[in-house]
Amino acid sequence: MSGAWNQIDPGEPRPSLPDLIASWKEFEWEPRPFRHDAMDRFLDELVRLNTLGGYVFGRWGARRFPAEASWFVSRNMITYYELFRVLFDDPLIRSDLAALQIPADLSNFRGTLHEERHGALMLDGHWAGLLIDGGAYAKFEGSHRDAKSLAEAAVESLIQGRYEDFRLDTSDSPWTPWFGDVVWDRTFVLTDRANAEITVLCVTDMD
Repeated sequence: MSGAWNQIDPGEPRPSLPDLIASWKEFEWEPRPFRHDAMDRFLDELVRLNTLGGYVFGRWGARRFPAEASWFVSRNMITYYELFRVLFDDPLIRSDLAALQIPADLSNFRGTLHEERHGALMLDGHWAGLLIDGGAYAKFEGSHRDAKSLAEAAVESLIQGRYEDFRLDTSDSPWTPWFGDVVWDRTFVLTDRANAEITVLCVTDMD
């Protein structure tokens, strides 16, 4: 099926565990490239700050997905459904994120990402914090207000005021070899339930 992940059918029975597992193979993802001047400015600053690391960024949409996915995601049961493991295990996403060096075995990935209680409302604060924290050898040259403004503009370019449609999950775990395994490791996964899209930003640096 295609469509959105935010439409609940209260009469639809909960899928069985075998049906849930079988449904993982029914996804068809497609790249949904995102470019915006505000996002470019934010990402350029991440590059300047994280001189020995950098970022990986991408967005994909589920062109086709099973009804089981819609049942669980619409009820905010993404972790139970293991949607992100399904995403990162897909050959297309692995190819698009080749720099991330996603492990062939994702058995240890479960539990890495954690939902932010207030979702996308918190994202600009997290991203402003990335700028203020800086990297191993470079620091943000502006004020905290400047960092907040850069982050707010980047988030708004992505979300366009539709905060209720988005779920935010974050991690500071070095879950692939690409990460430096230091304090600058961050992963942000933003799920747009209205459009069945997922945006990923990973950041790292090394000392």
